[in-house]
Amino acid sequence: MCRGMGISEPVDLASISVIVITYNEALNIRECLESLLAQDYPAERYEIIVVDSSTDETPRIVQQYPRVRLVKSEKGFSQQKNMGLQAAKHEIVAFTDADCLAPPDWLRIIGRAFEDKTIAGIGGNAFPPAGTNRFGLWSACVGHPGGGAVGFDANIKMTDKGVYFVPGCNSAFRYTALLEVGGFDPRFKDGGEDVDISRRLRAKGYYLAYVPECTVYHKPRPTLRSYCRWNVQVGVTKYNLSRPSLFKLITQPSFLPWSILGLSGWLFFFFLRPVLAVFIVFFLWVAFLLLLYFGARPFPLLIKRRRQIGVNLLIALTIVPFLTWLRQVCINLGQLKKWRFERKTKRRLA
Repeated sequence: MCRGMGISEPVDLASISVIVITYNEALNIRECLESLLAQDYPAERYEIIVVDSSTDETPRIVQQYPRVRLVKSEKGFSQQKNMGLQAAKHEIVAFTDADCLAPPDWLRIIGRAFEDKTIAGIGGNAFPPAGTNRFGLWSACVGHPGGGAVGFDANIKMTDKGVYFVPGCNSAFRYTALLEVGGFDPRFKDGGEDVDISRRLRAKGYYLAYVPECTVYHKPRPTLRSYCRWNVQVGVTKYNLSRPSLFKLITQPSFLPWSILGLSGWLFFFFLRPVLAVFIVFFLWVAFLLLLYFGARPFPLLIKRRRQIGVNLLIALTIVPFLTWLRQVCINLGQLKKWRFERKTKRRLA
């Protein structure tokens, strides 16, 4: 992989290339770019590159900003990020998403983190921005993306090489480290490239750090429909990373027919023994809450931080668990969708 221009050597502050990949982000990209252009960081010390594969007005909006370089690319997470790397001039490469807002100190915090020469990559939080609607805040309380309203520490897995992965919406790397592992794997067209690149960097002995003060504001899905669609896409991503068998997918508790079958059985039982049926629902809900509390890191942190986040205990114990269950169902649907797509592709090529 070759860069289009030579590396700019830092003098006092690190020189940083910010890469934003876009696909039909006309509603978000302007606000994102405004936040990046308003950084409390010397303009000559950073550049902004938008790698675009849109069919909407996104590229026309980007072209209104003289300081922003627009690179056209085919659609695909890894493909677009690799195009951004080829265009980058600087030794530190930072990534965020078009639906994210970077606070003014974002680049300064990134630059300071890389003063530690043992660090090859960093990741941080992705809190919902001020003004997020009620449903968006509730969905962010599930702990995604990038930790959501709870914080990225809700999803951290520590290894001897630092955190297990850094989120694509708020991450930065040394270019030389990305170069050594061959950049982003082009097979990850529809997500999972952030986890994959983190795995390969750790396998090469590089250290990835969680920097809590490194924060972006990630717009959560504001409606139930958009939340479901996004989690179906998360399922596609998870399939890319682990490629589970069909048997494993249909035996998961989140497999939708099991929920439909359980609900049908409960409704039948409700007409026979309504009081007992209500008690069973209450018992199952309490069991699910206990499972979340002791088996999922985001939920106990949500309970602990709920006042800071701005949700009451009732919401934390009812709506958020429901959205957590719904997320798992949608993820399972996304995995099945990708399994079916790959099966069709293999048949067509056979």
